[in-house]
Amino acid sequence: MSSNLERVNEKGEGGIRPFFGIDRPYTEEICNELRARMEGRGDTAQRKQQTFLMEQITKLTAQVPLILAKRGVAWPPSQMTTGKLFPSNPPKVKTFAELYSPAEEPTFDTQSWNVMCCCEHLNCVSRTVELGPDEVTIRTVRGLDRATITERRPYAQIDDVQKNKGCGCCVNMTAGDLLPEPLSNGTGCDDATITQIVDELKRRIDIRGNIGQMKKLEQIMAKVDDLRVLMTVLQEEMGIDTSYPPSQTVMTSLYGQHHQLPGIRPHAVTSQHFETKEYDVTNLCASACCCFTQKDTIVLEADKQISKSVNCIGDSVNSMPYAQISSVDESRCCFCLRSVNGMMPGCGCSGPLVTEVAQELQQRKTGRGDIAQLKNQENTMLNALELSVRTGTVLKKAGVPYPPSQATMTEDYGPAFKLPSNNDGYLGEEKHVGPSQQHGEKDYVVTNYCESFCICLCTLGLAGWQSVDLHLGEEEVTMKHWNFCGANQMRMPYAQLGSVDVETECCGLCFAVETDGGNISPGCGCDKDAVEAISNELQKRKVTRGNIAQVQMQENLMIEVIKMNVQLDQLAKKESVAYPPSQETMEQVFGPGAKVPQKWQAPIMAMGVPGDQTMLQVQLPADAVAGQTLQVQGPGGAIIQLQVPAGALPGQVLQVAAPLGPTVVGAPI
Repeated sequence: MSSNLERVNEKGEGGIRPFFGIDRPYTEEICNELRARMEGRGDTAQRKQQTFLMEQITKLTAQVPLILAKRGVAWPPSQMTTGKLFPSNPPKVKTFAELYSPAEEPTFDTQSWNVMCCCEHLNCVSRTVELGPDEVTIRTVRGLDRATITERRPYAQIDDVQKNKGCGCCVNMTAGDLLPEPLSNGTGCDDATITQIVDELKRRIDIRGNIGQMKKLEQIMAKVDDLRVLMTVLQEEMGIDTSYPPSQTVMTSLYGQHHQLPGIRPHAVTSQHFETKEYDVTNLCASACCCFTQKDTIVLEADKQISKSVNCIGDSVNSMPYAQISSVDESRCCFCLRSVNGMMPGCGCSGPLVTEVAQELQQRKTGRGDIAQLKNQENTMLNALELSVRTGTVLKKAGVPYPPSQATMTEDYGPAFKLPSNNDGYLGEEKHVGPSQQHGEKDYVVTNYCESFCICLCTLGLAGWQSVDLHLGEEEVTMKHWNFCGANQMRMPYAQLGSVDVETECCGLCFAVETDGGNISPGCGCDKDAVEAISNELQKRKVTRGNIAQVQMQENLMIEVIKMNVQLDQLAKKESVAYPPSQETMEQVFGPGAKVPQKWQAPIMAMGVPGDQTMLQVQLPADAVAGQTLQVQGPGGAIIQLQVPAGALPGQVLQVAAPLGPTVVGAPI
């Protein structure tokens, strides 16, 4: 079995091979378990959750304006009203038509190509590249024994796609860790097939990968903020105190004695937008080796970096989203030679250009990458909680009971639907407690004495003593190496750290923290307590400021959105606002041609499998069709996505992997 934990190479060596590699059922069990968790907790699950959030929030942006219109609230509000309600930061008020803007979710079919070099036919090798709706699959069969290697990778985990030309007509492609070795077809001159695969793969990465997720998160954040503005105006119209945060009296009346808002600070700057910039980063020394025909350029677009290299032999184009840039490494050596991420423009002494490129990459990595995604989610959750509190005060003023009775729930959503209940502690943490936490900054001196002594000795003292500092910032880790001859600075978001485990070396005498940014072994390498303290601090920040925090925060937000749907359904019923509305009502409120939204479907309730806590049973609804994505709510309240498989029939009971239980990262204070 091959995975990022242990890969199988082209020769079939490596990988996870339990019991000498002959226990196929056990290997398949491990493989299926890892794959189920990857699909349920990884990038594909995040994308499906975002689609669910977008659909439900779009429904709310139609329902609230319908309620305001029914009550005769003037919209857009006057400048005086806006200034009164939002004195410090007045929002840009949109029309109802601008607020309700349902977007079509792009869909992809499955495309496949047989890609083999002519020389591979002699070794009985066949290879299929398959681009599915959510991931790319490469199947390689080789040898007389027909050994098969199947690799799957979600589009969000493919860091770069590169097309290379050389020697006249030779064309090949690479795709990060998925295709580290050049892949060509036929005699190596099949430009049409390689171009088709590269273009289609890039298109799917842009929509299904980190770029698409970032854009969808921005849309969700904007819509939740729009709903917050709408509900504030409705509060004002009903004569309700619009101050926020609410008083403890209001919180107690809505949620009881043991609830409070989370202590996350809102971010003044979340994701940012950038203009396209282009830099010539040609290294003259390397160009001289190609008769000065080599030219390297880097184009920094709004969402990705494109590196182009052209010389007399061929050319290559590499595309990488900013979210896939693991770190920005700025280096100085031999007193004046400067480089950033392996690029050393000019004669190597172009310090100002290197500094400018490094700053641009750092800003875009921060403003369009993992750091911005988590900030977007935190601000969205805070706005969603504010919207929930404001909606709660409106329901209380209107005399609408919430939560509704079980009879009302059964009438509106069916007998199986259960409304997630508020846990004691912070609001918005029904599933995961403390999914994201904001930490202060810490500094460590992690100079390795043995390494520094060897550098000083090997350079006859010219380099001097090398010092290494580790800085743990709010959102990323920075490691600096410097001596008399040079310096290197690495800045990496916590989401890109990978493993931060403690490694034991030299018969248990030396210890180090292994990360994707390098080894950390301070002092003589024997200080176990210091190494474990650094490892624990990095692990804590990786969990609460990285991908795990993003997934957990998003799941909490999904539950909050489900509750808001129920709140507004009950308010609409009280105000006699039909939903979905008629076409005539839609055009009266939102303008000509406004589409009638679909009726909200509550998540399907799953049942546990007796004797097996890892599986759930789901009965398909009567209108289920193959390929449809359904929202399923587990017994513990967790929401998972189920794609109806081909051949499944309405009413059929399917078994799916149960979601992982709630993870308590930090107990409420």
